[in-house]
Amino acid sequence: MKKILLCCSAGASSSILVQSMRRASQELEVDCAIASVSAMQITQYINKVDIVLVAPQCQHDFGRIIKIAKPLSIPVLLIGRKEYGEMNGKVVLIRALQEIELTQEEEIKMDRVSGFIESKIMPYAMKFGSNTTLTIIRNAMCSAMALLIIGSITILLPELPFEPLQAFFAPAAPFLYAVNACTTGILALFIAGAMGYFGAEAYSVNRWTNTVTSLGAFVLTQYDVEAGINVGGFGTSGLLTAIVVGLVTVKILSTFEKKGWGIKMPEGVPPAVSNSFSSLIPASVVFIIFGVIAIVLGFNLNTFMATIMSPVSSLLQTWWGYALYHSLMGLVFFCGINSAVVCDVAYPFLLANGIANEEAIRAGGAAIYGATYGTDVLIWSGGTGVTIGLMFLMTFVAKSQYFKTLGRMSIGPGIFNINEPIIFGTPICFNPVFLVPFVFLPGILAGSTILMMEAGIIAMPTVSMVPWTTPPVLIGFLMTSGAWTTTLWALLIPIISIAVYYPFFKVADKQQYEKEKHEAAQVEYAGE
Repeated sequence: MKKILLCCSAGASSSILVQSMRRASQELEVDCAIASVSAMQITQYINKVDIVLVAPQCQHDFGRIIKIAKPLSIPVLLIGRKEYGEMNGKVVLIRALQEIELTQEEEIKMDRVSGFIESKIMPYAMKFGSNTTLTIIRNAMCSAMALLIIGSITILLPELPFEPLQAFFAPAAPFLYAVNACTTGILALFIAGAMGYFGAEAYSVNRWTNTVTSLGAFVLTQYDVEAGINVGGFGTSGLLTAIVVGLVTVKILSTFEKKGWGIKMPEGVPPAVSNSFSSLIPASVVFIIFGVIAIVLGFNLNTFMATIMSPVSSLLQTWWGYALYHSLMGLVFFCGINSAVVCDVAYPFLLANGIANEEAIRAGGAAIYGATYGTDVLIWSGGTGVTIGLMFLMTFVAKSQYFKTLGRMSIGPGIFNINEPIIFGTPICFNPVFLVPFVFLPGILAGSTILMMEAGIIAMPTVSMVPWTTPPVLIGFLMTSGAWTTTLWALLIPIISIAVYYPFFKVADKQQYEKEKHEAAQVEYAGE
């Protein structure tokens, strides 16, 4: 049964048209439910109907009603003055039924893809994205980003491939390398503390106690009875250990705190003192656990963690694994979930690859790994899904007014890889038209990039950390200390993005343009 709602100023005159339409539905043998209300009552009934018909005297309300109906995917039609004046229910009914059929056909096309994604993929993506452990790791890693950028700059400056600049920075090289050693070089130490802090934040327990306990326990895992503290483990070789130590620490301390297990101090004792004593027992448990592992058993946690996580690391170092990783980020965002949930898993490994490249360069060798965080930013031209091309198409090629406006609003942030306006404004999420370029283009570019780096066609990254907001083209220069081959590839990526998105964009733009023409024709028709 088709449900049709008419609205006018008071719902009185439209009731006459309703009677005419009901007679027409009997004549045409169409099963319909037709009613009329005041335009002011539209919000009470709009979610129960298939279409809304607006009387010509309510033309001033037409835009408001469209805004109410759009999120519900309910079409809104403006009745022509001629049909309304003649109370020609048959013509109005036929137009309404045609509009309903057209809308339902479009929804069926959309539902074939989006229905599968919502029922099969979305539940897992939501569960994965809300995982507390991944949230703690993401926040901890992000907290060290500023230090890593500083460390990367100190590597970049003395290694720029221009002799005058190298000569200029040569006297400062010892200082720059020292800064790098005290930032990037002790990354795991920072992360151990950050894991304790953000873990405590996630579990709503004492932050300072968790931070210092996690930090101390990590240092303990790097202690050797004969050689003392292994400072080398404070770098990327101890990164995975730092993450595990932080997670175990916060779990133990939060359990003790929530259960009330610990030393209770009398009232009136300062909170700082009371907190210290209440954490004494759980902190001791943490130190005993990691002390036994590292000192008594002589177990090397760094080596163990690297071994058990080697499948993930090895996968990301292959061209096809890196391609799969980038396509998976696109698929997750296509489902409306930020791609950070996928990036967070790979981030420690990609960062370790980048730092290994820096160390190799500083030792006088060549970069080893193509898959790094810098390479991620290279692929994120315009943001997840390589949407820089879509932004340019909307801004300079679109025929529809909506896409023109959206493009002009989005291109500024998009240059800095912020593309939520495009993703949710187009929309790309759950939109079958953009599934192929948004999900598969990043994977193809990522795999191609690694293959070209391994073949020596473009230069490998020499800098471990660049801001994710680094604009296209510039990223190729910065991540490779000025190599022209990777800079040229960084220029080609937006061009490839434009070419790949073009046919899909033309389909979407045509649909939007025809829709705008249809709405404009309704207004013009109703005004006759």
